[in-house]
Amino acid sequence: MIKKSLILLFFCPICLLAQRDTLSNNTFLAKLSRFSLSGYGAMNYYHFDWQTDSVKRDAIDNERFIVDFGYRWTDKIKLNTEIEFEHGGTGVDVEFDRFEEFGEFEYEVSKGGEVLVEQMNIEFALRPKLQLKVGRVKVPFALMFRRDEPTDYLTAAASEMEMQILPENWTENGLLLRGEFGEKSRWQYHVAFVNGLDNSGFNSANWIKRGNQMRFEMVNAENFALAGRLDYRPNDDFSVGISAYGSRTISGNRPKPDLKVQTPIGLGEVHVQYTKAPFCISGMAFYGIMGNSEALSNQNRNLSNNLNVKRTPVGAAAIGGFAEVGLVVIGDKGLWLKDFKQNCTLYGRFDYYDTQFATEGLIFNNPRWERQSWTIGAVYKIIDEVHLKTQYTVRTVGAPAPTSVNGGRAERTLIAGFAFEF
Repeated sequence: MIKKSLILLFFCPICLLAQRDTLSNNTFLAKLSRFSLSGYGAMNYYHFDWQTDSVKRDAIDNERFIVDFGYRWTDKIKLNTEIEFEHGGTGVDVEFDRFEEFGEFEYEVSKGGEVLVEQMNIEFALRPKLQLKVGRVKVPFALMFRRDEPTDYLTAAASEMEMQILPENWTENGLLLRGEFGEKSRWQYHVAFVNGLDNSGFNSANWIKRGNQMRFEMVNAENFALAGRLDYRPNDDFSVGISAYGSRTISGNRPKPDLKVQTPIGLGEVHVQYTKAPFCISGMAFYGIMGNSEALSNQNRNLSNNLNVKRTPVGAAAIGGFAEVGLVVIGDKGLWLKDFKQNCTLYGRFDYYDTQFATEGLIFNNPRWERQSWTIGAVYKIIDEVHLKTQYTVRTVGAPAPTSVNGGRAERTLIAGFAFEF
């Protein structure tokens, strides 16, 4: 009896510790189950044959690697984050610009490097078909809002027209409301209230693209913008929609309060997408306007060299559009070899855009910034999450560049690379 008592006395603390450890493990496992992890990335090789820049050299771009972390506290509250590693590292990015700065080296710093928090927001499920995100959110504008991952689009490089005019992977700080209505929730809408752009980064070649506030530790929020989007999806294969973005003025978001006039901006687009195998069809038309672009251009000329912006004239209006058609030729979703589980898609694409479609006052409307391109390519899906891609693009600019050979206007680019998601 004494032995049994001693054995129990000895093992009781161990049992309690084991029980506590089990509870701790259960708590850890419960928390671990609330986490989610996903990501995507792309890497490309570029071969250039440009009449506008005959010495442009081939390059390899570790384009991006993105990690998405999520955490769900309750069924109605969760955290969304997206961390992006661009171009293979961190530090100061040096670009040699032949066309807009007369052959100068341009130093571009993105928050001290190129590791960016693209998204960080808390999502609240207000109702079964109504969600609110608060924090850094995606701006619900253009097709890239839906097709931002490299496995979402056919081309090796992201949409040329969208990437040349609009901020890449456009995210801002604010609120994003998403809802559904109608029979089988076929109608979807997004409304966003976010900080406005910084118009000191606007320029001739890319219009508002560089206005996304990424150069400083703090984001100026003197002026805000409103964006809205409406999509109709009668089934999983087809969608059509419109989106708009506007701000009464964004001059207050400049690094210095050196522009007294308002610079209102308005953007609009219509898009369509059809993905019924073996066809993939998408298209988009875009138009944007800006007020007091002449005053903005004149003020931007006086910006400090240390700001590392283009300081070139800004258009009063920009226009763009693209049409893309893909055909799955091989694989279980294609025309031939349906027993083959891997798929190969051939595609063609046409882009047109002009970042100085209209100018104001004495600003010269440079025809060089009217561009069109034809692209053909192929996508080979090893599995749904891993794609090998290639594309060949012939872009024609509206006028020769100062470095053009014999007045040539063609820019031929061959791209080959891979994309993945997990």
